[in-house]
Amino acid sequence: MDIDIDVDQFDGLVEGIDAAELAVRAAAAGRLEAIYALHQALPTDRYSAACDALVAEVACSLNLSHRSAWRLYDEAFMICQRRGLLTALRTGDIDLTRAKLIATLLPTSDLQERWEADAIDYAGSHTTYQVRRWLLSRLPDGDDKAKKTAFEDRRVEITADRDGMTDLYAYLPTEVAEALFTALDTLARTNTVPDDQRTLAQRRADAVADLLDEQTVVKTTVAVVLPTSGIGATVNGCPLPWTNAWHLACRTDPTWFAWLATPTGRIINTTPGQYRIPTALARTVRARDQHCRFPGCSVPAARCDLDHTIPHPDGDTTADNLHCLCRRHHRIKHQTGWHVVNIGDNELEWTSPAGRTYRTKPPNTLDHAA
Repeated sequence: MDIDIDVDQFDGLVEGIDAAELAVRAAAAGRLEAIYALHQALPTDRYSAACDALVAEVACSLNLSHRSAWRLYDEAFMICQRRGLLTALRTGDIDLTRAKLIATLLPTSDLQERWEADAIDYAGSHTTYQVRRWLLSRLPDGDDKAKKTAFEDRRVEITADRDGMTDLYAYLPTEVAEALFTALDTLARTNTVPDDQRTLAQRRADAVADLLDEQTVVKTTVAVVLPTSGIGATVNGCPLPWTNAWHLACRTDPTWFAWLATPTGRIINTTPGQYRIPTALARTVRARDQHCRFPGCSVPAARCDLDHTIPHPDGDTTADNLHCLCRRHHRIKHQTGWHVVNIGDNELEWTSPAGRTYRTKPPNTLDHAA
């Protein structure tokens, strides 16, 4: 069912949103430049009383707390010294959130020289979540001391809240966190009752209590992908140090299902001619896509449907014709004016009801990698 709209009017409204966003980004750059110019006009040590006085001036001018003004001052100092980032923000190629993310995760000159230009290019067409994952997958493995320090900081904490509720927080090794969440998600999707009114998030929360029951048994599969390039390893789509991923891949525990990928991160498997998707093929497609393939969607592949891009029987049941779509975007594809084609190498091109096109690539493609 296509949506009956005036395409020109619809496109004009979307262009208005784009123009407003460009203005917001340019204004954000201008504000940071003005704060940095204040610092340069009155050069002082960043942590001196004189610098504190400058921050107080900013706080009073913008009606901010001193802490918020300090945060803004730090952002100006961090971004205005990176001309590429500042220019991209001023011209609207990226927003302030992505600029801060790139600046934070690429703090050293060697990382900036290697990845900053590519990161800015990637950030211009991807969500903040995708940019963070892209950056993390390109950072070199930390040395043993850094890994040991991070591992020793693992913890589980609770904070009491009102109305009989409590926040539960955990800082865990990535593979442990992914296995735990996969177990909770599996229980949430299987332990349902007729006319269950609970949301999926609520069922996952209830599954925490289910795990305390010694009679509860849950079987899970966690996807580990190891590009032979030595970078870009993932567990359930989350970046993981390559050496950690290699140790998981070597385990015989059936929880961990591992794939080797080409240096560009490609995973290929084909089983044409049938509608029912074999388990091995489904695993391969989910490992390749890692999340819903609609632009900007980050619903994990384990919670997505597998959709035939070209509907069966016209389209085969192969990796090239199967892609992960969350239930919402699966419905949008089949019931509204959105259309999608595979333009090659598993890059999907989506066309909106306004006639605009958007492209998504499998996350395991190491975009811009040398």
